[in-house]
Amino acid sequence: MAHVTHLAAGATELDQTWGVRPGFYAVFMADFNASIARVDPVLIELCRLRMAQLMSSELDLSLRYQPAVTAGLSEAKIAALPQYSSSPLFSAAERVCIEFAELFVIQSSNIGDDDVARVQAAIGSEQLIYFVKALSVVDQFQRGTVALGVRPGPRVPPTLPDFRLRELASA
Repeated sequence: MAHVTHLAAGATELDQTWGVRPGFYAVFMADFNASIARVDPVLIELCRLRMAQLMSSELDLSLRYQPAVTAGLSEAKIAALPQYSSSPLFSAAERVCIEFAELFVIQSSNIGDDDVARVQAAIGSEQLIYFVKALSVVDQFQRGTVALGVRPGPRVPPTLPDFRLRELASA
């Protein structure tokens, strides 16, 4: 169960924990969903899952972003994420963006002009802005769920309408 001692009513641990502040929860999740929807679904899902691996976010690792699955992201490619830099399953643009996402998690203050230039060359200027914003909300969400001890459950939180449980996504 979550580290929060006084939980709100809700369908999942996420709802029970974050629902303690329902106004914040609603605004944050609306921003989260809108931000990731602006980025190529496979790209943001690869980055989201790599970030979850680095942060040990069990909740995020249990979920799959359905638009990415629909666009063809396979469980085989997801399983290869730790080897993205050398795996032939990943494009050059995906490698650059996943590497940037890793930097974002590990120490964002070390992201330099060259790192940004590589991502911008791979996905373009406008998508760079959307990509960084999406990484920001993914990072906030994952750090919050890890810090609060939110675990996965048997259903997807209703605030994540475009997500499915990992087992359902691979079927």
